[in-house]
Amino acid sequence: MSKRFDELFGDVVAILRRDYAGAELVGDRFDPRYYNTAIGQAWHDDRLDELTFLRYVSQMLACTGDRHLRFSMAESDTYRSWSCGFFTRRFGDSLYVTGLHGETRLRPGDRILAVNGASPETHRARIQKNFFYSDEPEREDWNGFLKMAQTVDVEHTDGSRERLELHRHPLFSDPPRAALREVGGGCIIDLRNGPDMSDDEVMALLPRVCRENTPLAALLDTEFYVNYTPLNCALRAAGLPDTEDAGEYRRELAEKSGKGFLPERDEDDTVVPGAAAERTAVLIDTWTGGGAEALALAARRAGAFLIGRPTLGTLDCGGDVSLALDERYTLTWPTLITRDAREGRGLMGRGVALDAAVSWTPAECGEDRIMDAAIQWIRKGDLA
Repeated sequence: MSKRFDELFGDVVAILRRDYAGAELVGDRFDPRYYNTAIGQAWHDDRLDELTFLRYVSQMLACTGDRHLRFSMAESDTYRSWSCGFFTRRFGDSLYVTGLHGETRLRPGDRILAVNGASPETHRARIQKNFFYSDEPEREDWNGFLKMAQTVDVEHTDGSRERLELHRHPLFSDPPRAALREVGGGCIIDLRNGPDMSDDEVMALLPRVCRENTPLAALLDTEFYVNYTPLNCALRAAGLPDTEDAGEYRRELAEKSGKGFLPERDEDDTVVPGAAAERTAVLIDTWTGGGAEALALAARRAGAFLIGRPTLGTLDCGGDVSLALDERYTLTWPTLITRDAREGRGLMGRGVALDAAVSWTPAECGEDRIMDAAIQWIRKGDLA
């Protein structure tokens, strides 16, 4: 490697303190001291390798709660990105399998009693830093933890138990998209599984959440602050196409480079035509992020009825850029933050608010309680 691990760690910390737009937002949740010590101890014990370093830095970023922050390693003949092959949600002292993407020995509803011989609750109590993105059990993200585990003790839905050695599976692709369902005189927009919605997909669905013609600026955040550090400006300029408009933006970036945070406003005067049904229910869940979360926020502001659980909370920051720190590692971070987030009205850790909350229980592995509640609301006008 061209850089030693201590130099790489120093580069990551310096960028997050200087160039990362969400530094004020995450506050003391970004604390590199613990991980600096852990990495140093791993080096002293002669167990610090590329994958261990990747894991420690990724955990440090996860502690901030900002999912825009990513630390990745280039794939090679000796390394391939992988997943554990299934999704889980914690309930009490166990994890429950909620979905599969490669693992064939498990089924939704199976209960994971132990990971590497200890219960999830025990692991949670032992771990000094919270790299699960949340303090709420049902919002915790165990994907990173499970992909590094060796075994799980499982109680299947038929009551049988076994210990399974975990396999490495390719990262899941082609995620489900937003879904529409007409019910009587109403419409259900399911945003629980649409995190990768494009801007075009969001714009196409916006009329379905608006009863009246509504300015786009009233639905989506249009005021934000951009952190114009030299590195951020250089990286944003490097990704621009060779066009006249891009050239003008390059000149603007060069002028603002080094001036730190400056306010910006999107002057888009688009009006969204109202085309929503008389009763429109929008379904959201813990993993509703990205474009789906932006649509959920717009639906909230347009007066649609939101049912489920607060969303992921990914909308406070944006304008992500990436930098290859050496031939193996790449760091990604956001360069802008919304005005609402900077003034304490952000979504990180909270998500988009609900009109009707449906708490998660293991029974949901076999029934769609959120959809049932939405249908009831459209047909009866209440959730009693």
